[in-house]
Order: sequence, then structure tokens, then C-alpha cells
Amino acid sequence: MAEPIVLACTPGGWPEDAPPRSALFCLSPEGHSGDDLEDLASYFRRLSDDHGMLPWTLAFRVIVPLIAKGAPKWRERMAASCYGLAICGVTNLADSWAGALNEATRRNDLHLNTLVPLRGVVPPAKLLSPTERFCPICYADDERSNRPKYNRLLWSIDCVTACQLHGVQLQPVVKAKRAKGSAFWLPGRAKRANASTFWLPGVSRVDGRSLASDTGTGAREYEIEFARLTANLIDDLHQHPHAFENIGAPATFLRYATDVLFAGNTTHFARHIAVSKGGLHEWTSGKIRPSLPRLVLIAYCCGCAVADVVLGNKVMLLKRPPPARPANLIVRRRNGALRPRQELQDEFEQIVESGTASSAREVADRLDVSTKFLRTLCPVLHKRLVDAGKERSQKAVKERGKLKFDEFQKSFDSMLERQERPVRRRVQSDVFERTGMTFGFKEAGRFLKRAHELADVDGRGKAGCGVGGCGGKPRTRNRPSVDRYL
Repeated sequence: MAEPIVLACTPGGWPEDAPPRSALFCLSPEGHSGDDLEDLASYFRRLSDDHGMLPWTLAFRVIVPLIAKGAPKWRERMAASCYGLAICGVTNLADSWAGALNEATRRNDLHLNTLVPLRGVVPPAKLLSPTERFCPICYADDERSNRPKYNRLLWSIDCVTACQLHGVQLQPVVKAKRAKGSAFWLPGRAKRANASTFWLPGVSRVDGRSLASDTGTGAREYEIEFARLTANLIDDLHQHPHAFENIGAPATFLRYATDVLFAGNTTHFARHIAVSKGGLHEWTSGKIRPSLPRLVLIAYCCGCAVADVVLGNKVMLLKRPPPARPANLIVRRRNGALRPRQELQDEFEQIVESGTASSAREVADRLDVSTKFLRTLCPVLHKRLVDAGKERSQKAVKERGKLKFDEFQKSFDSMLERQERPVRRRVQSDVFERTGMTFGFKEAGRFLKRAHELADVDGRGKAGCGVGGCGGKPRTRNRPSVDRYL
């Protein structure tokens, strides 16, 4: 029997009060502020290079066992997450990775290299960037300072599109094509190079060259200011974490800004920050919270910090015009609402009366409007469509259940005719071989009970085939009839 691996222990001969040694090198993350703090994915890649191992191998052997136990396929997928930005986001995955790395390296601050501190402050929508990005001038500064190139945590935030230190736009990392039948990406023209170096920050995944040689494109002024505001928010979270506990929506600040800057006119304030009046009303009423891009935009237009918006601080405000082309959170692809309402209502009624649409979603697509707009356009017709859809769905479920029970009963009766004991697993296996149908555990139990009842009523039951395998008449219980499940 193999002995379990101890990840932190005291070597033999050391004093008993000596601190235990860590399983991995206690590598220090780079950076000290929101402007240059390293993210957890970059930290782990540099850590794997110091151990002379591929990131996936180190994650599979050391980190994943510390997170949880699971099937081999699950462990492989969990280890493969080290190549993405998800381990430095706000989900439980990032929290688990930070905790496991803290335990393996005997550190206690690696959760600051993720976006987990933002979890209770801003909604998770539009927070983590879908792609890995970099600033080439930052990499060049790393090389000139004789320090390892690393990725900044600020680059992993979706609303940050520029480097606030050098005033250039962030560039996406180009990924190499995966070779057929290979678990890892192969380098293009440098096949003899060490494969692990292609995963280090600042190294091209295509040919292994340094990304510090790239030239950056100048960023707009508001993009640089957005990055600065986000970096300041990260600093405020790290320096004063208790101030952000148990906070709600920034409704207090929005009402204060409306009164100070726009004399209480919510329509003008909504137009100033490029949102709808209804969206601003939901924020001020506390029903929903603005996402981080919207919080940064509000802070930019009001001339304050993002922390002031989140905490509801009544500070001095400065009206600043919004960017010329602010980034839309949702791209509008429906233009049907621009048509006259009476024309839309007549067409809506015609579609419903003709019966050519089976759901409200289908009608909305044909009118080129959203389902929410369709509900407000004509609530009566919308409810009629929804009720018809529910009735149709319930009928389909009932027919499906009846079909499955008929196939279950066929296998059950055939086993009785062959004088075999029709237990649940045998019946399920026979149905699967004939039709490919599968059953849930509770569903198969209900079908088996009903099949036994029908067999006893028809006189086809026999000793040894009762419910529970005890023979004789099936046991009766105070349970509702199984007819309602079909």
C-alpha cells in the first residue's frame, strides 16, 4: 500500500518547533499594487518552470489532489484549467486554486492575485476577460529591470483595454494550433525548444520569441482612465477589505449624484452615462447592481473613484462628458421596436390567429423584437401564447412518459413469460438494448411498481416477483397513485 504524500513536513533531525517545509518553492508573486500585481495563472506558470515541469503535470500531481478527489477525467480537466484565466477569476475554481497554492507553498496571500476580493462587490458579468492579453512595453520593462516577465492581474479584467502606465492598448495573446492527437500545443518553428517555456508569460506560443519586441498601439484617453480607476479599486479592496463587506447596490451614490449634478432629473443622468432610464431606476431602487464596466463609466462621468460609487460616499463630484463611443454591454441586434406599435400589434394578432407560431420566442424573432417588448406590446396575446406553450409542453411530457412506460412494461412482461425475475436493472437493460431509452432511478422505481400492480390485476404475477423481491402480493404503502407521474 502506497504511503500518502505529505505536502508540508519537518525533515528528520530538525527541531520540533521548526516550521514545516512546503511541498513547492515559496515563490513570491511580482508586483505590489493594482497597477502591476501579478495574476495567479502567471504565478503558477512561473512556479512550474522553477520546478522544471509542465504546468499541467504540476497541477495534476500536486494542486488538484489538494482541491478535491474525483474521477481521472475530472482531475485532468481541473489540471488543464491552469492554462486559462479562470483560475484568477471570481468563481469557486479560483478560490480553490488560491487555497491549494497557499497550502502547497506555505503562503497566505495568493487570493489577492485573483479577482475573488471582487466577488461580493460587483456582479460577475463582464468581469473576467475571455482572452489573455498583454502590454508589450510592460514586458520590455521587465527585461530591462532583469526580472521575470509576468502577466498583470489588471489585464485579466474585461473592461480594461489599455495599459495605464504606458498608454497603449492591450494585445491578445496569439495561440498556436493544436496538433492532431496531441494533448498540448506544439511550437511552430522551434520544435526542439523546451515545451514548458512556451507557457511562460511574455513568450509567444507560436514560435517562442519574446513578446517584448512587439510594438504597442496608442490608447484613447478614456481607456487609460478606465484602467486607472480599475487599478485604484483593486488597491482599495486590498488595503481596506472590511469597508466593502455587506454592501448593497450603489443606490445611495446614484441618488446623490442625480441631485448634485442634474438637479434630481434622472432622465438627464441616464442619458449622461449612456444607459436607459429604466436601467438607472433599477440601480437606484437596489433591484440589480451595475456591472464593473458600468461602475467604471459612472465613476468616470462623475469625476470620482469606483470605491465611492460602490460604498455610496458623498464626495465632491465633477461632471465629465462620457466617452465618444462607450462600449455597449449588449449589442442590439433587433430593430423591430422602431416600427409603429399598432402595426406590430396587428401583425402579432395575425400570427397568433393563424397558429403559425408555437411560442413567444418564435413570434419575437419574426417581429424582430425581444420577448420582453413582446410582453409589453400585448399582454393578452402573450399570455395566450405562453399558456398554449405550457399545455403543449405538459402534453409532450405526458406522452413521453407513457411511451417510456409502455416499453418498460413490454420488457417486464417478456421476462415474466420467460419465468425470469423482472428486477429493475434487468428491465432497464432490456429496454436500453431494444430502444436505447434510459430511466432515472426514481422513474424506474415508479414504473416497476406500476408494472407489478398491473401484473397482479391481470393474474400474470407469480411468487417471487413481488415488490421488494419477497414474493407473494406486493406491499402497499400510503403513497399517491403513480398515474400522476405519467
